[in-house]
Amino acid sequence: MSYNIGVDVGGTFTDVIVFDEDTHELTIDKVLSTPKNPSEGVVHGIAEATTKADTSLSEVELLFHGTTVVTNMLLEETGARVGLITTAGHTDILHLARAWTPGPLYGWMGMEKPEPLADLVDTRGVAGTIDSPTGEEVEPLDEAAVREAVRELEAAGVESVTVALLNSYLNPAQEERVREIVSEEAPELPVSISSEIVPEYGEYERTLTTVINDYARPTVIGYLEDLDNSLADAGSTATMNIVRSDGGLMSSKAAKERPVELALSGPSGGVVGAAAIATKKGTPDVLTLDMGGTSTDVSLVESGTAETTRQTKVGYREFTSRSVDVNTVGAGGGSIARVQLNGALQVGPESAGADPGPACYGQGGEQPTVTDANVVLGRIPPSVQLGGRMELDRQAARDAVATVADDRGSTVEEAAQAILDIVNENMHGALRVVSVERGYDPREFGLVAFGGAGPMHANALADVMDAYPLIVPPGPGVMSAFGFLTSDIQNEFSETYLETEEDITGEDVYEKLHDLKGEAGSWLASEGVDEDAHSFDYFAECRYFRQDIQMSIPVTIDNLRSEAGLAEIKNDFEARHDRQFGFSLDAPLEIANLRVIGKGTVQGVTIEEEELTASDPSDAVIDSNDVYFDGDNYETPVYDRARLRPGNEIEGPAVVTDNDSTVVVQPDHRATIDRYGNIEINRGEDQ
Repeated sequence: MSYNIGVDVGGTFTDVIVFDEDTHELTIDKVLSTPKNPSEGVVHGIAEATTKADTSLSEVELLFHGTTVVTNMLLEETGARVGLITTAGHTDILHLARAWTPGPLYGWMGMEKPEPLADLVDTRGVAGTIDSPTGEEVEPLDEAAVREAVRELEAAGVESVTVALLNSYLNPAQEERVREIVSEEAPELPVSISSEIVPEYGEYERTLTTVINDYARPTVIGYLEDLDNSLADAGSTATMNIVRSDGGLMSSKAAKERPVELALSGPSGGVVGAAAIATKKGTPDVLTLDMGGTSTDVSLVESGTAETTRQTKVGYREFTSRSVDVNTVGAGGGSIARVQLNGALQVGPESAGADPGPACYGQGGEQPTVTDANVVLGRIPPSVQLGGRMELDRQAARDAVATVADDRGSTVEEAAQAILDIVNENMHGALRVVSVERGYDPREFGLVAFGGAGPMHANALADVMDAYPLIVPPGPGVMSAFGFLTSDIQNEFSETYLETEEDITGEDVYEKLHDLKGEAGSWLASEGVDEDAHSFDYFAECRYFRQDIQMSIPVTIDNLRSEAGLAEIKNDFEARHDRQFGFSLDAPLEIANLRVIGKGTVQGVTIEEEELTASDPSDAVIDSNDVYFDGDNYETPVYDRARLRPGNEIEGPAVVTDNDSTVVVQPDHRATIDRYGNIEINRGEDQ
């Protein structure tokens, strides 16, 4: 027997999911994370989950691991001390940055700009010049100055070195030589060169992204080596794959070299898993809703593929790295509600967190939260226990929400409903950003809800956006870990092109993409992927000539050699531009960058299909309670999800409880259990 495991390390819990390749059964477990040494929580979680699945770590074949180590490092600014070697005269590049300030109007007045991750005192400029656009060396590299700079930086105590020379994307020779010198003078220091991390124009973005890579490298190297050793000591021979920000996978060795690709490792898994489930179900166009305790992540999936972006943002810093395009809003189960001086109700972004948590946790929290509002309205029934063990303090929840009711002059139920209305509107706004504001009509999409709190609010959001069907997959609280099991090994290879359609042919673009395909294929081979498992996606980063708004256009590479040539790319670009911005220009098309995504298929999990049974769900009813909807109390049945079977139909209102979430079905809606165990919710036939 063999097993595959997905592990998602979060701030509070480490989620583990075990897939039995023979029986196709999934086993889910959660353990507390260990922030001081995350590998301890990972090993403990795997031990708990494998025991629960009646197996052992020695029988695990594939291990898929997503982590927030890099995310937390950037947010908390706890990374390594980075030395930066750049071209003489350009040492202030990280201070110059980009002309960006936060909103709203005059938001810059209160902005506290953080210090660069490579301090100016640890930055050295060296002589040597590469010409643009020819890529010719017009001034040789001052190797003596490089050696002196490296010695100074090592003596100063830097923990890693970034090399980012001007125009190195056109000719990396000088950067490569600097790396050789660093390895000779300070062989213990990790070193990255910008021409490998971001081989594209844009000096600031290229430098910042490479500095972030080295800011994270020492910690990531130590973490992964510690985890590898701990797993080996526990008897593991599994192949470990690390989840990237774009939802793909790479080896532990590759992750140590490019940790910048892990910045959004965790959130990407949920979107990729939701895309896989929705596509299997036959609904390839969906919005995703991942609502946790502090925040909600939303994204868009089109034709079964998660939308991605090349501008990844963590906290203040925005850098060039491919990631799933996730929009985050401060709306979660722990979001605190308060009445402002003007009488307006505000919910979030402040959160009660896990300690003391919402008032209903009984841990000393007194401020009203979204979870407390759900308890007051009966959306979380009395049969639900926190973590499956702790009774919720319902009176404490009511007392907390009563403070809002007193300030508003309303009943406690009306105040609780108002809290839910506000937090739902906040999430609605986030969903509009990834759909309406980008030219998509949400009525043409379904909605996949997951996270601990997502299934409780999703029906109200689906109703507002008319985004049906609403799909709640099995194990929604561990969707990121499940998503890791659906991922493929992949990496991106790019090149700056900067040519207009008037000066090139389709054959020219074909040759460049073909060269990048060769690089991608070599990398996949180095990751141990058999050639027959290789696949490639091709993209052209396009814009109107002399404009700077770029759009990533998928390319069918063989069509470039046909009579259509570049026309197919331009037509697609103009259609997308018109959909998103409402206009097109009478201007030539310019291809700024070319990209190839190399993929290696990994079969980490199989989504099982079951036969449909009778529609009657009465065997799954475990309770009945009053639940408040739209100003009235409804006698509402409570179902145990574990007892529901494919084919069962549930008339709303209803509440479905699970080990890691609660699903709310509104009045005048109907839920069915599909062949894959998903709860599918639609409006009733008379709606």
